[in-house]
Amino acid sequence: MAEVKPNLDSIVAHMPGVRDAVADELEHRADRVRAVVEAHRHSGALAAHTRVRTNRTDSTVTLEDPAVFAINYGHLAPNGRWVPGIHAIEAGL
Repeated sequence: MAEVKPNLDSIVAHMPGVRDAVADELEHRADRVRAVVEAHRHSGALAAHTRVRTNRTDSTVTLEDPAVFAINYGHLAPNGRWVPGIHAIEAGL
């Protein structure tokens, strides 16, 4: 009879090849996010605060700007006109 270890997910997640594959995939996704951010940059602040962080078993792309929600999804300009978002987050999905 086969036996499955209860912590198999942790064992697989910590394998060097798996960690490398996760980091590589995240880097490709981060490149897509960066491309969208660079194409729509106004002041450069969002591009300067785009970070890729790799931990032991996972990786994340973060956009650290106080206005990231409005920049990504859109907002009303002071004159009342709708400014569409750049949807950089969706580019990385």
